[in-house]
Formats: sequence, C-alpha cells, structure tokens
Amino acid sequence: MIAADPKHRQLLKVVSIISAISITISLGWNLGNIVQFRWAEKVAFFSKRDGNLEVYVMLADGSRQTRLTFNAVDDGAVTLSHDGYWIAFDSARDGNYEIYKMNVFGKNQTRVTNDLGLDSSPGWSPDNKKMAFVSGRSGENAYIYVMNSDGIGVKQLTRGPNHDLYPSWSPDGSQIVFCSDRDGNCEIYVMDADGSHETNITKSLAFDGSPEWSPVGQQIAFNSDRDGNMEIYIMDSDGSNLVRLTNNAATDGNPHWSGDGRWIFFQSNRAGNEEIYRMDANGDNVIRLTYNDADDLLSP
Repeated sequence: MIAADPKHRQLLKVVSIISAISITISLGWNLGNIVQFRWAEKVAFFSKRDGNLEVYVMLADGSRQTRLTFNAVDDGAVTLSHDGYWIAFDSARDGNYEIYKMNVFGKNQTRVTNDLGLDSSPGWSPDNKKMAFVSGRSGENAYIYVMNSDGIGVKQLTRGPNHDLYPSWSPDGSQIVFCSDRDGNCEIYVMDADGSHETNITKSLAFDGSPEWSPVGQQIAFNSDRDGNMEIYIMDSDGSNLVRLTNNAATDGNPHWSGDGRWIFFQSNRAGNEEIYRMDANGDNVIRLTYNDADDLLSP
C-alpha cells in the first residue's frame, strides 16, 4: 500500500511541515516561533473580545494570544488534544451546535458530528483517538456519548431522566469523570469508559461541576459552591482527600490541568469580568493571563 511506503510517509511529513511553516509565516511568526508554539504548553479558550464568541489559543504564560475561528456565529467549548496539536470545539455555523476539530494553527477545520441534536463539550481520550461528548440527540435530556475522533462509531454511554455533562477521561483511558443532576443537584460521577459502574464521588448538597482529570495522576479538579461561592477544589478519583485551592469572594471555575499536571488554568471574575488565570496545582502562585474588557472563557 502507498500509505505504508516509508518514502511516502516521509514526503507527507515534509509537506505537513511546509504547510505549518506557511501558515505561521502568514501570522508574522518566524521558524523559531513555529517550533515553540507547536510543542509548548498551550491554553485553548473562547472569547467575545472581537464581537462574538470565537476560539483562541495562547501559550501558558499568556503570550501569543491568537484567534483561530472567524464566524458570525459562536464557536466555543474548546479542548486541546493531549499531544497539543488538535483543538475540538462546538459551533452553530451549520445551523445547530455540532462538534468540529482543527489544528492549533486554526487550519483543517472539520465537522465531526452531524446530527439534529445539540452536540457539545468534547473531551479527548489520552491517545487522542476518541472523544467523549455531550448530546441531546436522543430527546430532551443531555447524555454522554463517545466516538472516534473522526466522528465514526458513536456510542451512547449514559441514560436516564437526567442531564449528564462535561466528560473528562482518566490518564489511562479506562474511566470518565462527568457531572450529573440525577440525584437532585449537580454531582460528580466516575464511570468506566464503556459507561458501566457509574459512581457518585462528591455526594454533597452543593453544586459540584466542571470536573477534569489530572493527566498525570488520580486527582480530579472541579468547581463547587459548597463553601458559599464558586471555588476550585481537587480530590482523589474516589472523592477522598478534598482540598480547596481558591479562596476569594469572586467566582472561580472551569479548571483545566496543564499537560504535565504542574498547573491548573481557570477562569474568574475577580477582576470584574471573566478572565483566565493560572495557578500551581496546589493553589499557589496565581497569575492572570488575559486582560480584556470582554469575557475570556474556558470550557466547563
């Protein structure tokens, strides 16, 4: 087969590199910028700074903030693949909300889902071959589904008279954490990647949501109003060893781990509007990354 020919694979690799170089030169970057951006820790987010919600990406220190989508409709719910090269997001550009993917330079934008129901909140598997996502395609309720990263092989994982939201994979791909209102309020659950063995791990009367599994261990970051207002917490994957990371009168939420588990990115209105911040995984050294009059947002 041609695809298995080493010379052909090498040619494709060269073409890919040339394409990336041409893309980034058009952005005013030199070759050093290209290499740095491809392999550096990045944050994908969405913002109304240019009028409507569009997808942006920046380096982990807040530099090189770059707009990737240009549409009259909203693009959001962004998430980076674990190799840092692909971005999945949702968009209503084709009439209703569907899931799309593109590379971190904004190129090769491809529609992944095609259904009359609302599809949102994509989450990459650790090997980047699958996505878990939320869809209302089965009726009025939102459930969690899984599919290959090209949209093939869709499988429904959760069911019931409730809403299940915001899936995130464990580092080994064997489990998925998500939030659900099946017990009357929003709680955090863990299930096997095939949808079995659903377990409530928060069991509180508060709102617990936006869970994300650490890419390097068994901790889960999430936001909760259990202490009066929305703050960010971490816990082990069985719900034990709960630690509060933020402590202020503002709303802090939507935590996202860095690829090495060293930092947690989050959004907060502590400066008056929603901006993106970074802190160490233990809550120390909080740094503000974005400065705009418009809201800059991370996906729940």
